[in-house]
Amino acid sequence: MISLEQVHSFTLVYQHGSYSAAARAANKERSTIREHVVTLEDTIGVDLFQIEGRKAKPTNAAHKLISRATNLSKQAKDFELTAFSLLDDPLGKLVLLHDEHVPVELLAKAIKAIKHRYPGMSINCAPSSRENAYRCIENGECHIAIMATENSPRTQARIASKYIGNLPLSGYVHTRSHLAENKSVSLDDLRLETQYELPNTSEGDLGFFRVSNIVEKVSSVELATELLADGGWIALSDSLATPWRKSGYLKPLKLDDATRGYQHGVCLFFGLASNTREEISFALDMLDHHAGDYLA
Repeated sequence: MISLEQVHSFTLVYQHGSYSAAARAANKERSTIREHVVTLEDTIGVDLFQIEGRKAKPTNAAHKLISRATNLSKQAKDFELTAFSLLDDPLGKLVLLHDEHVPVELLAKAIKAIKHRYPGMSINCAPSSRENAYRCIENGECHIAIMATENSPRTQARIASKYIGNLPLSGYVHTRSHLAENKSVSLDDLRLETQYELPNTSEGDLGFFRVSNIVEKVSSVELATELLADGGWIALSDSLATPWRKSGYLKPLKLDDATRGYQHGVCLFFGLASNTREEISFALDMLDHHAGDYLA
């Protein structure tokens, strides 16, 4: 008989590419993961992986089974988490992590609504990298993360997600920059200028629009604004740049047709059984509801 442990081990090896990596992800011994996969192979009578050095290469049979295995593994984990959550006490603290480019107005409105519904709950809200947010969700240190849309085996199998809209992104320069005077700016123009990025921005994040040959990290939009007075540019969500535009410091670039109107999808990420808790489910609903005011 095929067990859920065998299916889960097969899924992890497929996702991570080796028995050792799968074992680290599951916090188990390599021999245990390998035993589960070998037993599964013996039961169904086909090889699921070809071992090449330290890598486990999926066979055609593995490719045919992985989507069902991923769903089954996720459903089993969801059942386990939901079952154990039935005895949970009322949630006293909600931890919310977010990409630096998520509109603060969206966060503020959702937090106020949550506090109105649960006045005794404290809410910790902080910017975070994607990797840290995922780790915190998996370890139970974070309840909800608002990040750029992603469709990876990790989020499919171990983290739930909900799409809530698209975030417009533009290139910004100081109002005194020579780029601000151009009728339109091409990618070639931008490559010659220093591009600034906020500290948690990496590939796949909302603010990631890396074009320039020289990219430098800055700790805040305030610091970037000061540096941009001497040249360069930065990609920001329109909502994040609004205060600096109104103050007369930043100006959006007039991008050519190839780069105009760039948007990035935004998702809520949360634990597999988190939305079975009343407080977290309500928080997800409030974030989704108010996203309509700030996301396209």
